[in-house]
Order: sequence, then C-alpha cells, then structure tokens
Amino acid sequence: MDPKTSIQEPRRATSTFEAQKLTLYFLLLAVQTAGAALLLINGVPIYRQAVGDFSQHRPQPGILWWAVAAVGMIQGAYWTAMRLRVAPPKSGQVVIGHLAAFVARLSFIFASSSFTLIFIVRFEDLNLPFDRILMLLAMLFSMFCYTLELERLAKALHGLERTS
Repeated sequence: MDPKTSIQEPRRATSTFEAQKLTLYFLLLAVQTAGAALLLINGVPIYRQAVGDFSQHRPQPGILWWAVAAVGMIQGAYWTAMRLRVAPPKSGQVVIGHLAAFVARLSFIFASSSFTLIFIVRFEDLNLPFDRILMLLAMLFSMFCYTLELERLAKALHGLERTS
C-alpha cells in the first residue's frame, strides 16, 4: 500500500462528494427557478388585469394547473434542499452575488405587490372560492421560499454565510 495514494483517496472522494452536492444544489435551484418563472409568466398578465378592471376576469381551470405545478416545483425543490442540507457554493463572486440578491428582491416585490393588490385592495371585487384563495397563498409562500433561497445564495457568494 503506497502512503501517497492512501492519503489522496479520501480527499478525492470528499471532493467528488462535494461536487455532487454542488451539482444537486444547482439542479434544485434550477427547478425552483423554473417554478418561479412559470408563476411569473402566467401571473403577470393576471396581475395586469387585476390592476385594471378585474370584474371581467373569470377563473379558468388551466390557471389552477400551472399554479399547482409551479408551487409543487418550488416547494419540492426548496424542502428537498433543506432536508438534504445542500449548500450554495462558497466563493467571493461579489457581482454574481449582487445579481442573485437583485433577483431575490424583484421576486419578493412581485409577491408583495400581488398580496397587497389581491388581499388588501381588491379582495371584495374578486369573489374567489376558498380553494383559489388557498392556492394564491401557496403561490405567495412559494415565492417567499424562492426569495430566501436566492438570498442564501447571494450571501454565500459574498462570503457572508456559513454553508456547512
């Protein structure tokens, strides 16, 4: 048994394991991002309609399906990452960290403005059934979780978060 190879094998195994965890982190982040994009692509037109004359809006069954899919994608990936304790990369990528923080703030602004519009300003005009209200809350909570994940990534890229 060569002493040089016996020392290097655990390091190589550890670096492979860390690379796999980092790959899993980015895969789960990509699933969350796809879910958030699905919410934004489909939600922004509804938001624009709600700002205008929402009395003409009629809920459609298709809306519920993309909402369920997006919430499932975000929540599934977020809680899987939390359960498996996969961490964002540790690095000093300040510019990329700033971009992640910027996207986090934008997504939270969308969620906050949607909550304000739907539940404070236009709630009486909506006439939404209880299951739709629950779905809206699930969508808002999903965007909140996505925002937390982006903020965690931004902190790690800035070197401010302990990722172990």
